[in-house]
Amino acid sequence: MHIFEQEPRFSQSPRRLVVITAIAIMTTGCSTIVTYKPQTTGESQTLQFNQGVGVLSVKDTDQEVFMYPTYRTQKTDSPTFTIGYANNGTENVNFSPDNVKAYFRSEQMPLYSYDERIAEIQSEKEAKQALLAVLGGLAAVGAAHASSRQTYNTKYSGFVSSPRNFVGFAGSTKTTVYDPAAGILAGAMVGGATVLGVRQLEYSAQAQEQAAASMLQATTVEPLKMVSGDLIVKNCCDQFVKPNDMLRFEVTAKGKVYEFNFVRQKSN
Repeated sequence: MHIFEQEPRFSQSPRRLVVITAIAIMTTGCSTIVTYKPQTTGESQTLQFNQGVGVLSVKDTDQEVFMYPTYRTQKTDSPTFTIGYANNGTENVNFSPDNVKAYFRSEQMPLYSYDERIAEIQSEKEAKQALLAVLGGLAAVGAAHASSRQTYNTKYSGFVSSPRNFVGFAGSTKTTVYDPAAGILAGAMVGGATVLGVRQLEYSAQAQEQAAASMLQATTVEPLKMVSGDLIVKNCCDQFVKPNDMLRFEVTAKGKVYEFNFVRQKSN
């Protein structure tokens, strides 16, 4: 009689799947990418390019205002633009996001203040950390349970021969082994991954707060001085890019109103 055995196959539970899935859910967002093409308004407005980015500017005898998309390509939500104001007069000028109004499809859109943006970053971070902690805890329990009960599948085959006949046979056996130490180790591994994920969310929030520091805030601009900062449009815009979609800004300074138009297009 001859017997040929196959090596045991170990069925391992995908204990990392829950944590990976949780992270994927939290980081999934709109995949549509758009660009904003500057469009001049009136003869006094000029368009110049800097590293491929179009900058719109208006210059009078006593002041100058310019605007451009902060990023060459952007997600459809929370579009960001950089604005600058130069005071060429002889008196101080107070300049802030209150000087700017944004319109999308003829509807006025709010602009983030610095405090609003920081509060939102913190709120999102805490919500994601709480979700990761809950799902990570469930994953750790599931991994510990699965790893402490390891299953081995063994297949065998062979044949029995005699002077008059030849008989083959085949089959398999399934064995489940209880190993609490493996369960403890697996649970600790997933728990460690959860802690790492919480820390990464903390670092991400810190990076976002550093980026928010470039937002335009209320500033007194002295004569022959300039201020610049980012404007983030709040609750704008949907992922459906329509023909002639446009973001329009109205900037008021020293009693004058300047218009800046940016056509929204899908990025190739």
